[in-house]
Amino acid sequence: MRVAWVPLAVLVVGFACAGLAVAQESAPPQLAPVDEQAPAPKQVFQSLKNFGSFGANAGGMLLLGDEDAADGALIRPSLQACFRYRFSENWIGVGEFGFGWNAYKDQGDTVYAITSGTLGAYRHVSNALGVEWSAGGGAGLYRWIYKSAGKAIKDPESHLAYKGLDPGLFAGMQVEKRMTAHVTLIGTAQYHLLFSSNEDDFPTRFGGSDSFLASRLGVNYHFSPYEGILWERKVNRTIRLTSGKAGS
Repeated sequence: MRVAWVPLAVLVVGFACAGLAVAQESAPPQLAPVDEQAPAPKQVFQSLKNFGSFGANAGGMLLLGDEDAADGALIRPSLQACFRYRFSENWIGVGEFGFGWNAYKDQGDTVYAITSGTLGAYRHVSNALGVEWSAGGGAGLYRWIYKSAGKAIKDPESHLAYKGLDPGLFAGMQVEKRMTAHVTLIGTAQYHLLFSSNEDDFPTRFGGSDSFLASRLGVNYHFSPYEGILWERKVNRTIRLTSGKAGS
């Protein structure tokens, strides 16, 4: 008699376990406890489209091109102020004003200095390594001077000072890192070519086209032209009066 109750007891226990499993599957899932030490979600900044920005950067430059200018040149600081306007998510217009120089080994205070004003544009090409990569170029004017003790050195034959104001082109790459809603960190590498070849005025030296490579790092602050006290965007507000008579 006791043996007959064993299968019945096993059957009851089996049904009980099955019912418990079904109840657990149909029960609503339990939410995981919130970890107060979990990192906060990454902040998403607004788009900078139609924003302007101004900033400054600093780095170094090295003369290339003309052998007379590049021979023995030593890297020295290159400073630049810039204004940028973001036309779209991909295109940025850039206006830059910069100054830099190279010294020469064993030549005391002899330097070759270049002041530049350029306009150009960059196009976004990638978001690799967590930064925005852009490539671009432009054109500008370059004032160069070869001087010692603050005075321009003269060509021995023509007796003209080694200096000039010449047009030029530049091409470069830049990386941009968003730091805050309005501040970005920018790194640039640019190659500048000056159309400074002038053998008639400088038959002894500096008769070729000069060029230089510059690398700089800086910050830009962005602002919207349609906000604040810069100017007020014009809104077309018109009133149209219509008669209540049919056909009028």
